[in-house]
Amino acid sequence: TAHAIRVGGHAAIISSTNDSCTAQSYGAITNNCGSTITYATPLPVETSGDKALSFRAKGDTANNDVQCRGQAMNDAHTGYWATAWTSMPEFGSVQNVSLGNLHVGNDGAAYMRCKVDDGATLISMQWDQ
Repeated sequence: TAHAIRVGGHAAIISSTNDSCTAQSYGAITNNCGSTITYATPLPVETSGDKALSFRAKGDTANNDVQCRGQAMNDAHTGYWATAWTSMPEFGSVQNVSLGNLHVGNDGAAYMRCKVDDGATLISMQWDQ
């Protein structure tokens, strides 16, 4: 049976340029850089096929949004799939946001990219195996 894996926002790759202004707390990351930063997180997958993706985030207002998308490819780098960019539906509380299904090709790799506005927090990312 399929099972889900969840990692904290801190698993995202943070460039050295933004390291000093990205706050890390209990696995979550908060952007304090003054502008929107895009963070990328590799999503280890065990098998090819469709993977349900989601993220948890918090922003106080629409100016503190988090929007994410899933991206995947096959091992030969001849097939590429992506979900749509999806924003938080509400603000002021923690939001659980579904990205739908992402197809991962044979022996492929998957990633989640998240655009985190200044003052917003990326709490975690989850995907099905």
